[in-house]
Amino acid sequence: MMQFLGLPVWGQFLLEGILLFIEISAAGVVLTRVNRNPYFAFLIIIPYVQIMAIWYLAFSIWPEKTQSVHS
Repeated sequence: MMQFLGLPVWGQFLLEGILLFIEISAAGVVLTRVNRNPYFAFLIIIPYVQIMAIWYLAFSIWPEKTQSVHS
């Protein structure tokens, strides 16, 4: 098995797990801000489904940003 960054196999799996956790967490935060279900972020794990999920999010109706004017 090839070594990546000189890490042992368990280190490679640990690094992948941490990066996957960060990616899903960031997607969950973005989805929460646009009033979508954060569990939708788990679709980025599935290779070709992630592209369709991003396109769906990009072309869906986004909530209007309310601005408060202080007079």
